[in-house]
Amino acid sequence: MSEQEYDRGKEIRDQAFRDEGTGRWNELNEIAPAHARAIHEYCFGQMWDQPHLDMKFRELIVIATAAAQDLPGEVKMHVRGALNRGGTRGEVIDTILNCAPYIGFPKTNHALYAAKEVLDLWDDEKGDWKQQK
Repeated sequence: MSEQEYDRGKEIRDQAFRDEGTGRWNELNEIAPAHARAIHEYCFGQMWDQPHLDMKFRELIVIATAAAQDLPGEVKMHVRGALNRGGTRGEVIDTILNCAPYIGFPKTNHALYAAKEVLDLWDDEKGDWKQQK
């Protein structure tokens, strides 16, 4: 892994999650620095920097996979990322609803409740939550 991938990964993460993402990453870095670094280098610096999918679509994919694993915290984080990258309320909800036949209603419900928390905050335009231009 390289410093270039690390720096690019940090840039990609910051675009999606802003100050909240930096805070969460810093907390993780205190617990497990090598793991936190791998998130920047590999996850964001390599995988998210591939040329064929746009960032909004990547966020929607992660929302679906987080819903399938019943991870409401990850759903929240990536709903915000999707909104920051131009996603809409409808796209977020449809992404989660499309999972229902495959993951079941309880996991879908959990993901919808998590998404609603973020969508409500987005509607109130809290903090540094602003869509990318």
